Amino acid sequence: MASATFRRLNFLYVLPCFTIVMCILTLMRAGFEEAEEKDYLRQKKIKLPPDIAGATFMAIGTSAPELFSSITGSFITEGDIGVGTIIGSAVFNIVGVTGIVGIFLWKTELDIDWYPIARDCIAYGVTVFTLIWIIEDNIIHWWEAVVLLFIFVLYIIIIYFNRTIETWSRDLAERIHERNWCRCYNTEESPLLNGKAIVPEIMESQKRDRRLERDSFSVEFTASKEEEVLHQESMGRKLSEILWSGEHTKNGTLCTSPTEGGWKMFWWLVLYPAKLIFFLTIPDSRKPKLYSLFPLTFTVSVLWIGVLSYLAVWMVTIIGYTFNVPDSVSGLTILAAGTSIPEIISSIIVAQNGYGNMAISNLVGSNTFDISFCLGAPWLIKTLISEKGYLIVFSSALTYTTATLLLTLIAFVLVFVFSGWKLNRTVGLIYFLLYGVFVIIACMYEMNVFGNINAETCK
Repeated sequence: MASATFRRLNFLYVLPCFTIVMCILTLMRAGFEEAEEKDYLRQKKIKLPPDIAGATFMAIGTSAPELFSSITGSFITEGDIGVGTIIGSAVFNIVGVTGIVGIFLWKTELDIDWYPIARDCIAYGVTVFTLIWIIEDNIIHWWEAVVLLFIFVLYIIIIYFNRTIETWSRDLAERIHERNWCRCYNTEESPLLNGKAIVPEIMESQKRDRRLERDSFSVEFTASKEEEVLHQESMGRKLSEILWSGEHTKNGTLCTSPTEGGWKMFWWLVLYPAKLIFFLTIPDSRKPKLYSLFPLTFTVSVLWIGVLSYLAVWMVTIIGYTFNVPDSVSGLTILAAGTSIPEIISSIIVAQNGYGNMAISNLVGSNTFDISFCLGAPWLIKTLISEKGYLIVFSSALTYTTATLLLTLIAFVLVFVFSGWKLNRTVGLIYFLLYGVFVIIACMYEMNVFGNINAETCK
């Protein structure tokens, strides 16, 4: 009787948990993206190439919920919710968010460049293969965590030498395309700004000259010098300028109340205390006088996300116990979607502004960081300080779930290949359907539908 009453009281954690997820979203928008406006990492004060800066500092910022969920699962709850969250958010990013972006494009269609997608998918596939090998025996050793961190360092090296690798890859893809082995380029006629059409011959002459430089701040499309058909210069236009343009947000302070009533006013009242605390504790580095405080803004934002992620993991664990849901299932569904809310909003806005490559390639690239660093670093520290010298992953089903993740990655690439490297509403619906299939299969594994392969939640 007492246990039933306790479970009913635990149901009250649903609203606070959702509120915390909304606070994380608010912090990601109002904290990190405002700080990114100043593009601090491009300045001479920190002499880092933009690719490495985007793959390290900004990746840590946007993946802070996954990182702290993994830390919480490894050191505090000692459960699998951190692993489940990262695996679940990885699938949600590449097929769930991509599907949502495609659906929100509605009648618009975007051309996707194959190279950044292929590059990040290969790196991501290697990372997933490594993760399957590591968690197969449910025991994590220190040297296995080092392997994951080595993959992260190797990924940064690949980004650093991106131009050389891209030149070689595009030459190889052109030869494959000419022999009709695989469709690597869109050769359909596309409208120009003056209403004319680009014939296939002109596009063929531009293949060797097209370059895509992708990082967390900018993306550049450059046509050939002889036939400069399209030149979209965005090196000076930051991602935050797209996200915070007047088309999508209204001018006002962090604590400005909405003019409309109803649910907007309700959520503004619920989130007002958190917004006020963020406003008082996080320096606004957009102001010229506070521009030099960008590192402090970044650090405080990461700390706040860590606190909120800990509370979210704790509440999701209680909610999962209330409904007899294993930790890994909660991580694969509720928390995975919650930590990916910033990616959903930013990707939709970026894609609607015509930057399809930025929206998609960043989603895939961040997954490599989530698995290699957000799992590797906490696992390494935990195994080094543990008396046993190793870490136990309790959910045997995570091995099968991770293998399903690899199949999802293959399906992700195949859908783009057969769609001619285009993103539209139909492609979005296909991706969203793939995500639904993954969630169903993963939850069935975790709930022991295919056999007793997962331990029950502790009571």
